[in-house]
Amino acid sequence: MQEFLASLEDVARHATRVEKLSRQRLLDQLAAVHSPRKEKAALLLQHIDSLTRRFEHIRRTLQEELQDEELDQLGVAARRKGEETFRKMAREESLLEPAAFAARLGWTRQALSKALAAHRVFFVEADGVRYYPAFFADSRYERRHVEALSRALGELPGSTKLHFMMTPKASLSGLSPLQALAQGQFAAAKVAAEGFAQR
Repeated sequence: MQEFLASLEDVARHATRVEKLSRQRLLDQLAAVHSPRKEKAALLLQHIDSLTRRFEHIRRTLQEELQDEELDQLGVAARRKGEETFRKMAREESLLEPAAFAARLGWTRQALSKALAAHRVFFVEADGVRYYPAFFADSRYERRHVEALSRALGELPGSTKLHFMMTPKASLSGLSPLQALAQGQFAAAKVAAEGFAQR
């Protein structure tokens, strides 16, 4: 690879000099070579085409690598932003740590584990700590309806479920699923959850 890079530097230097030649000067220099000018020009074009194809392949490979790295960085930034949101929600007690969540619902640790395994509840993580949404224990909603929505969302990540629950939906006339539940629109919210899970 070191030799390839060094040869590229040589080619770049020579190409810069050739690029500056006028058309006539370039043709005159080709004519000075022993083989006929047209044959030499055709051979030069063949080499350039071949190199262009190879360089294009290398360029695409390197570009994909950089794009993958950029996507990774965007993913890290999104996770950091998400965790900051979760930390803020935890400070506001919109998200609860497991013990506080279980106590709010009157559940044992085993009951919480069973509900989690059945997808009736879900959690998000920040700094390695699990947080459960407090709306499962909010008297504005029937708990069995909130659990049914969580179950309808299946194995989607907790962060995705949380986003769904709190985001306005056109299918719910601009209400979030939680707002729809508060207004007694469980059937419509469940249909929205099932549709969301199938995407």
